[in-house]
Amino acid sequence: MGSKTVLKYHLILTTKYRRPALAGIEQSVYQAIRAAEELSEFKILAMQIEHGNHIHLAIRTPPNYSISSLVNRIKAISTTRLWDTEAEHLRHHYWGTRHKLWHGAYWCSTTGNVSSATVLDYIKHQDGPSEHTQDPRNANPAIHRRS
Repeated sequence: MGSKTVLKYHLILTTKYRRPALAGIEQSVYQAIRAAEELSEFKILAMQIEHGNHIHLAIRTPPNYSISSLVNRIKAISTTRLWDTEAEHLRHHYWGTRHKLWHGAYWCSTTGNVSSATVLDYIKHQDGPSEHTQDPRNANPAIHRRS
């Protein structure tokens, strides 16, 4: 048995305190995130830093990665690499003994080969009863199974 998957995501990672810490070191940031890619199984399709305080990433990943583990891996590897190569720059934005860079939260959205409208249309035109052909008196809609 096997499976076929195409899992693509749009991620947005924001710097801690929304500081413009990425401004002026963009190429180092891209290299640090590429290093995370090389050490992992995901593929970066595109990335772009905006306003020096966040980065957009388009990523394709196998199903064995959860989004949170993928994001944590990118953040951990890039933070370590950037503090190794750009410590002087980052000290202008963050101080203390802990090396900070990324905000704890992130934004993620799925993308794919087709639009949501195409998927909904495809599902709607499959054989079998639709959700709307159920008995309207049934308060607990059941999952339709083919026999």
